[in-house]
Amino acid sequence: MIDKNAQPDIFQPVHLWPLSIVVAGIGACFAGAAVSRSYWDFFGLLLILSLASLLVGTLFGFLFGIPRLNRNYDPRGDGGRTTKYMPNTNLEDVSDWLTKIIIGVTLTQLTKIPGYLQSIADNILANSNCNTMNCNFAGTVITSLLIYFFITGFTSGYYYTRLFLPNLFSIMEENSIKRAEIAIWREGAQQIAQRAGESEPDQTTAFLTADETDILRKIKAHNNQLTTLSRLTYREIAAVNVLRAKGIVDETPEGPDRRIGSLRIVNADVLHSLP
Repeated sequence: MIDKNAQPDIFQPVHLWPLSIVVAGIGACFAGAAVSRSYWDFFGLLLILSLASLLVGTLFGFLFGIPRLNRNYDPRGDGGRTTKYMPNTNLEDVSDWLTKIIIGVTLTQLTKIPGYLQSIADNILANSNCNTMNCNFAGTVITSLLIYFFITGFTSGYYYTRLFLPNLFSIMEENSIKRAEIAIWREGAQQIAQRAGESEPDQTTAFLTADETDILRKIKAHNNQLTTLSRLTYREIAAVNVLRAKGIVDETPEGPDRRIGSLRIVNADVLHSLP
């Protein structure tokens, strides 16, 4: 029987092309080692150099692939929930800074790069016995593999970073907001239990937590129209979600900037009871 709820297996095609180009590069190492009589020794050297170049390329691909934060995210695109604001991280700034430096250095030293690669190959073969191998051809093999695996690592690192890092950020943020929402609901339940014995509690704000009260006051301070949603903290976003579930706060579809909705208090009793 086919499970209709089963998720499609996307991992095999996703990893297919990075794996194929790495395997092709390892095959090139097998072929390139044929220039030496000490086949396996030279193959081990080529494999180590290839893996080192692959890791360097992957690091550069990661730096170039770090996604930009979407500071103009429209919460209405996610079912109306404001739970997709990405966290502010210095990693993006560092990536942008390093990327500009790498591009600048590469452009200024572009004509010298072939000489650098040749120097690397010559230094590697400096202590090799050219009587057992064709050193000229071996240098070409080393240079070619360094370039190949650097490009492979760069494209793979960029590919995986763009593919998985935004989802990882989103999951981390969602989990933080979910935990904050649970904490607010639990705090509200504790207040209800503590005030259960009171004769006439104030029904408008008696059962609101401190986080809920703070965000309500912030909305009221903005003339009951808060538009700076992207500046809200995790706790504030969680409080907004709880208040929306209670029917106290709602989001108007048209904000002043016509892109992001505005939060407003729709419960008149709560609005008038706030100081």
